[in-house]
Amino acid sequence: MTDKQPQNRKGYLAPHFRNVVIVGTGGTGSYLAQGLAKMVAGYRLSVDVLLVDPDVVEEKNCARQAFFPWEIEEPKASALAYRLNQQYGLKFGALQARGEDWLKSSSRHERLVVTCVDTVESRKPYKGQGCWLDLGNGLETGQALFGTTEDKKAIGLQVREWDKSPHVAHLPNPYLLAGMAKLRRPKAKAPSCADTPFAEQGVFANEWAAAAGLAILHQLLVKGELTTPAIYFDVAKGRMTSAFITRDYLKGA
Repeated sequence: MTDKQPQNRKGYLAPHFRNVVIVGTGGTGSYLAQGLAKMVAGYRLSVDVLLVDPDVVEEKNCARQAFFPWEIEEPKASALAYRLNQQYGLKFGALQARGEDWLKSSSRHERLVVTCVDTVESRKPYKGQGCWLDLGNGLETGQALFGTTEDKKAIGLQVREWDKSPHVAHLPNPYLLAGMAKLRRPKAKAPSCADTPFAEQGVFANEWAAAAGLAILHQLLVKGELTTPAIYFDVAKGRMTSAFITRDYLKGA
């Protein structure tokens, strides 16, 4: 990753997250969970991790997602959590449920939610979540976006008080950054990544999305300070680009 570091940028001091929840353990989420397990074990992080997914492993998942043939017909979240716990000596939890259903019955206190889902509609329930990291990709491009609020007034205040602190208290969340409020519900349901040929969605797009997300998670969970809340990638060009916290970044939300 190569970036020219702009002047007059700030950081975001991350809270101590007691819980990390990965919603969606398919093409991107399964690789993200693997990387997070390595991070938690290697740094001995004091954090509880929960994997949430309503689906079971199918034969078609084994080519694109991080699953094995002997896990077919097992719940995705449970199969992945069990294997990672065995490999790294962890206690990842698992829940076979839709992310929206889990969200209604949980508290967001000291929690970081990571969404690895397919549609805009499945992301919208998290717009008021608080600390939210969203991963997404297309054929060869994608992004990882972290933020804390959908409130434009709170972001505007950060701009007006820019010179008062070296850190920001709020960051625009993926709902604002990706303009999800302007996106309409699709007429037909798009196929999942497992149903999409590699010619239509690149073979490594999911891994690159996970890598971008893990770079942000490393800042939040290990360093405790975030300076690049958005990372964009292009697999075809072999490029990953970070967005720093600047006035222009906040104004663009």
